[in-house]
Amino acid sequence: MPRAVDLLVREMESIGVKEVFGIIGGQIMPFFDALYNSNIKVYMFRHEQGAIHAADAYGRVTKRPMTVVVTSGPGATNLLTGLANAMMDSSPLIAITGQVPTAFFGRDAFQETDIVGATMPVTKHTFMVRKPEDLVPVYKAAHEIAIDGRPGPVVIDLPRDVQLMEVDPAVIKARTIRITRKIAPEPDPSLIAYALKLLLNAERPVMLIGGGVCWSGATNEVLTLAELLGMPIVTTLLGKNCVPNNHPLVMGPSGMHGRLEADAAIINADVILAVGTRFSDRTVGNFNEFRRGRKIIHVDIDKSEIGKNVKPEVGIAGDAKTVLSTMIKLVPKALERRHEAFIRWLRGIKENYEEYRSKVDINGFAPWKVLKVLREVMPPHSIIATGVGSHQMWCELHWDVYVPGTFITSAGLGTMGFGLPAALGAKIARPDVPVLDIDGDGSFQMTMQNLALIREYNLPVIVTIFDNSTLMLVRHWQVMLYNKRIIAVDFNVNPDFMKIAEAYGIEGVRPSNYEELRSAVARAVRNNEALIVDITIDRERDFVLPFVPSGKWLEEVIFPEGFRVDLRYPGDGYGG
Repeated sequence: MPRAVDLLVREMESIGVKEVFGIIGGQIMPFFDALYNSNIKVYMFRHEQGAIHAADAYGRVTKRPMTVVVTSGPGATNLLTGLANAMMDSSPLIAITGQVPTAFFGRDAFQETDIVGATMPVTKHTFMVRKPEDLVPVYKAAHEIAIDGRPGPVVIDLPRDVQLMEVDPAVIKARTIRITRKIAPEPDPSLIAYALKLLLNAERPVMLIGGGVCWSGATNEVLTLAELLGMPIVTTLLGKNCVPNNHPLVMGPSGMHGRLEADAAIINADVILAVGTRFSDRTVGNFNEFRRGRKIIHVDIDKSEIGKNVKPEVGIAGDAKTVLSTMIKLVPKALERRHEAFIRWLRGIKENYEEYRSKVDINGFAPWKVLKVLREVMPPHSIIATGVGSHQMWCELHWDVYVPGTFITSAGLGTMGFGLPAALGAKIARPDVPVLDIDGDGSFQMTMQNLALIREYNLPVIVTIFDNSTLMLVRHWQVMLYNKRIIAVDFNVNPDFMKIAEAYGIEGVRPSNYEELRSAVARAVRNNEALIVDITIDRERDFVLPFVPSGKWLEEVIFPEGFRVDLRYPGDGYGG
């Protein structure tokens, strides 16, 4: 009879699994042995954190869970950060962790760790497989759970002896794992009608969208409803990925490192339609001020999110696409376009700020100008992954997403080291699409050993490093909020990234001007080649501004030097 892991691999092949990510080790060797004669390709990462971040990105791009396979003990615990990241950003994936044989449970065996207990707070579901006949049904259940309702990570802890046990396939066919399906709740039509009434009667309605819009596939519905009502669209950091940023109604992300026109839209709104967002503190700033004087309509597939951070006037539990589609059908046919003056005023803030930026003349590379060059060179459908730090916030402000679903970043957890493995996962998911990692030197060094996969598996990813020899975003806070008490952020020794590139057999370039940057990246895109670009950024000068300090209201923004604008709408009355 076949081993349990042999039947698992057959099941994975039957449902279309073509790749797995991971690192082998003693307690997971039987599973890898079962892969030997399969058609499933193994991508061997150099650190488990890299494997799970890559799986996270793969799931965001394909809307299907990637399976990450690691050994027990440190192999499994190295997944914790990535599991938490996937959970907070609602990314589907399955992690199979090897475990010591069941006879050794509770005896402090070599590399024994309570992975079920450790991962339960940061996963959608966890399984411990104790019977060989349960393995295939558990995997099928995990696959459903990962993508059912609000997506998320699932862990399967798999003892070594269970992997090796023989099992009758007929017994497996008779086995089922009972799971509680997270089917999207049916939205209440009366609440949808009431929400639309509030929007129709609003003086300055605003739509705030989050990452749930992407998972719902509700981009067209968001744009259609906004166009019908003449309503500006503001996004969260993840929501930035869900609408074309060059649409005339899209004001961009709001919050701590948001765009001024987006913050102004929220400040002056009297009704906010929030779709697929959990109201992060980084987006709204001060919860009390956000609620004050505004009617909030909250639409989310996860009922537990409604009222958690912000108590809404109307809470609608349901799929975003379904709710918005119903709302669109109820919009009066002869509705006149309104709010045009408000939208023109918001666009004016953007135009004034862009004009100010264009006149700032500095020596060396400016982060926003680097992003402008990269955006011009990279095709519109390119996938962009970022690390975490000031470069990420510059992307939030100045990177334009033209095709929804092409901007991948760690938003909820803010995980340094996310960028490179996320780019690799995206490239494996979409090998014919150009992929760019926009990273910082601090974030990049967390997982840069995974550069090895670029050459080993022919994954031509372009990596741009904002190199300022510091943890710039933390340094920014120390200057702004801690009276310039700089400590534990500057790198006195940074590697030569050109030699790192050479060590991994990847072309490297350190451009001295924007034209050299443009030429190098354009060549890599044209030839479908890997490239590492080291861009020197001034750590004493290039703070991410505008900036709203943590816990402050959006009006309490710190402007760039030499620029100021009134964020209160000069029309009659104010929201808030």
